[in-house]
Amino acid sequence: MTVFNCYYFVLFVFEPINVICLGADATRQRYAYETFGHGDSYTALSLLFSYVLFYFGYWLKSSNRSESAAGGGRNSFPLTNSAYVAKIIFLLGALLTVIYVVQMGGVMEVIHRAGEVRAGELVIESKYIFYRHFSQFSADAFVLFCAVLIGKKVRKIKITPADRQFLVCALVFFVYYALSTGGRRPFIYPIILCFLVYSSAGGRLKIKFAVAAFALIFVFAGLGSMIGAVDPVASAPLLVEMARENDANRWALLEIAYDNATQGLAESFIHFVGAQKASLWRFGFLTDIVNLPRDFFPSQLFGFERSRHMYGETSEYFSGHALEEGMSGEETLGLHGYLLVNFGYVGMFASFFFLGLFYKSIHIRFRPAESKNAVGWLVYWWVVLAFFVYFRDGVLILVIKQQLTWWVTIALLVHYRAKRRASSTPIGGFGSINTNHVNQSWPA
Repeated sequence: MTVFNCYYFVLFVFEPINVICLGADATRQRYAYETFGHGDSYTALSLLFSYVLFYFGYWLKSSNRSESAAGGGRNSFPLTNSAYVAKIIFLLGALLTVIYVVQMGGVMEVIHRAGEVRAGELVIESKYIFYRHFSQFSADAFVLFCAVLIGKKVRKIKITPADRQFLVCALVFFVYYALSTGGRRPFIYPIILCFLVYSSAGGRLKIKFAVAAFALIFVFAGLGSMIGAVDPVASAPLLVEMARENDANRWALLEIAYDNATQGLAESFIHFVGAQKASLWRFGFLTDIVNLPRDFFPSQLFGFERSRHMYGETSEYFSGHALEEGMSGEETLGLHGYLLVNFGYVGMFASFFFLGLFYKSIHIRFRPAESKNAVGWLVYWWVVLAFFVYFRDGVLILVIKQQLTWWVTIALLVHYRAKRRASSTPIGGFGSINTNHVNQSWPA
């Protein structure tokens, strides 16, 4: 719940202050800002009341009995199996990264043209380019193996030189994958996940180091946004040289980082302000669910045009012009906005109350019974962060597709855990022998 409080504060308390006090410079949504305004006290109270109802729904289902229901080792993942899964997805991610590098024409070419690919200006002519969704395995392998090593550390199991070598390899491919996407979140999510898993598993980190780490993430997100908009290979050295010259330049860079980071976050608030001015049922909400089966299939491979059912009209509404064919940059209303437009204020408030109940169910179902279960905590945080992605965008397909490798990795972890348990099940009169064998072979 603390994580949710921080998330809500940043998007709907901190950002409205920036937008209202600093004006249009605090948001990239210039057309939306000028057309719909920056919101007022009624907007702020609506968001605050939604939060209160969400918290109330979460609190209602809180009880010691329901918390204890998550026990029984249901979310326990053996470290040996988890390390094996990390190596499988690492090999898949590395292979797909190599294929992508060959298609793009070189290692540096991938980084150089990442912004064009992300914006849709450069399209790779291939029916099988959907494999790029699975290149994120490179980052997931790094995070999963970090969780394995955290689990070994808290259980006082020796970390071998081979473990460290694999971690370095996974780190290199994770960094390269993040650079190849030209985005900020591929960098930020893995770092935050490692921090959350370490803290959840009982790791001790001084508050000043935690604050410094998140400040650096914030700065990197802001500067990364600027670098990604131009030529990352050429602009990064210029930024470093600029920062070396004098203190004034350093402060200027920090200001740029702050503006870029907050502008991206402010879109959620600006979209809700715009949703208040839209007519009821103007934008379809349940069409996202109706079109889910079709959206799972690669459009180029099966030869059909992907629908922009939830993006086209909202993007035009907030940008003032229709989306160009083949270009990215779609806008969404966010969950607040979709609920408001389709169900009115009463429906939005009621939905957030039930979302609080649902979020508590997620917490009870996925929270590891054992605090030292680092891989179990990683699975928990993957599910929780995906809930936040849906909360911000309000589009279910984004949660499924953009975090597709999370769900595949969780499925692999569950599969190998089930195989391990099945092979360790006592049979007939040899139960005592098998049980002893299991107790000796089961990893800590």
